[in-house]
Amino acid sequence: MVVTSMSERWLFGLMLWGTHELVFFGTWGAYALLHRLGVAPRHRVMDGKAPPAETMGRAVRQIPLGHLAFLGIITVVVYPAWRAMGGSMSGPWPSLPQLAWQLVACMLVQDTIFYWGHRALHTKWLFRNVHRKHHDFRFVRVISAEYAHPVESALNVVALMVGPVMLAVHPLTFVLWQGIRLWESMEAHSGYAFTALASRHAYHHLYAARGCLGSFFGIWDRLMGTDAHWQRWRKEQTHR
Repeated sequence: MVVTSMSERWLFGLMLWGTHELVFFGTWGAYALLHRLGVAPRHRVMDGKAPPAETMGRAVRQIPLGHLAFLGIITVVVYPAWRAMGGSMSGPWPSLPQLAWQLVACMLVQDTIFYWGHRALHTKWLFRNVHRKHHDFRFVRVISAEYAHPVESALNVVALMVGPVMLAVHPLTFVLWQGIRLWESMEAHSGYAFTALASRHAYHHLYAARGCLGSFFGIWDRLMGTDAHWQRWRKEQTHR
């Protein structure tokens, strides 16, 4: 029984970790190629201006430790919490309606935690001592999505995991949710603005004091008026 439990724990952990690795490196490679080839220049943020090589180097060196820590968090913290809420590796597959509403619920929960946590990180002390590291990237690339202080990284993991854990979603739903959220984060830091979401977050890195603090739907930004600067700026970008 112990063996089965440990096997399930590691299967769960490796499924989520493998999804993370696939989305992260796949998206990073795809967008790096687009930048190298100069594809879709009118959608490149700041005409494709790249971050300093030193900043990129620091981010690259942080990857192995951060990804190893993520695997540990999934297996040691997330798995038992998900099981305690009723999650099961052998439950029935979700129907399409169930899959859809749970994914939307996870997005709303994540967006709420991320917005208010991110807003707190922009208070004077927390920005200077925690969030400033992430904003070393004024010109974003995919790798900058995971370049952050450990406190900020922990907050991001909480925002990612609370929804599926509380809903005790099926492993398939968990994997799909994580893939969607990771892709959204990588796309928002891609250096391209193919979507309003990516434009909003790239603008946030360019002008850190001008709002755009949410993810996905930007509901809280609209409700709180923290994307007003971006809305005005976007209307002026008639050439893009």
